[in-house]
Amino acid sequence: MQIKRELPFQTFNDGICRIYSVKNVGGKGNLPVNGLVEKAGRVPYERRRVGVERFYSAKKENVKIELLIRIPEAFDVSPNDICILGETQYEVEQAQEARDIMPGAKDLALKRVEKSYGLGGI
Repeated sequence: MQIKRELPFQTFNDGICRIYSVKNVGGKGNLPVNGLVEKAGRVPYERRRVGVERFYSAKKENVKIELLIRIPEAFDVSPNDICILGETQYEVEQAQEARDIMPGAKDLALKRVEKSYGLGGI
């Protein structure tokens, strides 16, 4: 007899973030200027713990993962997208599916952006 295991329920109640892609917002005929174009405006998230393995793997590549958040899987997020929490911009280093919970989710490994992008195309 197989016992059906129920998946734990995931909440996303630590805050709201915004997701942007980096695009040329310089306009036709002007020099290229990288700016942010909104992909998802109000994305709920939950803070996660950056595990030791993830931390040291990133450190080997000279990347400092500062934050790990979990968002609903319905949102389209890719590495190199920008995630804004409050006024701070983070680059998405890794977006990884979390399949062991309900509803499905994505874990985003974030590193702080050294020079903030301007908001264009919004």
